Amino acid sequence: MANEGLPFGAPPTQPEEKKHAGLFGGKHDEAAGVSVSDLSMQLNNLSRRLRILEERYTSLRKKTQDTDQTILNVNKQLTSELKATHSELVDFRREFYDLRDKTKLIVKELKECAKTDEVKVLENYINLWEPVNFVTKAMVEKIVDDRIEEKLGQRPLLREG
Repeated sequence: MANEGLPFGAPPTQPEEKKHAGLFGGKHDEAAGVSVSDLSMQLNNLSRRLRILEERYTSLRKKTQDTDQTILNVNKQLTSELKATHSELVDFRREFYDLRDKTKLIVKELKECAKTDEVKVLENYINLWEPVNFVTKAMVEKIVDDRIEEKLGQRPLLREG
């Protein structure tokens, strides 16, 4: 077989007449030279385009990784802020309930306090009685003792003798 020594994918050759034209078999067919040149240009073009696509893919992959990292950081920060906000909300709720209970206690105590008209009635009675002019027990005893001494000092003592 004539095709046994050819590389894989090479077109089979037909037995041709041998041309004796030079040391290396003579001139090559110009059509074959153009196709090799075309193939080389196409290969270079495809290689360049592939390299550009790979660079774009690498760039997009890096941007995607950066975006993913940013999203993770933002998510972590939002989660932290949400926990802090929830904690503050729980504290505010607790303080609100404490204030509500204290307000209820104040209202209850105010209901038990005397009203203005009751205080006015007491004020009128106090002004009527004038407790500032009242005497104390000690003052009464002193007045009585003074009067007794005064009376005893004027009369002669009957028990002499």
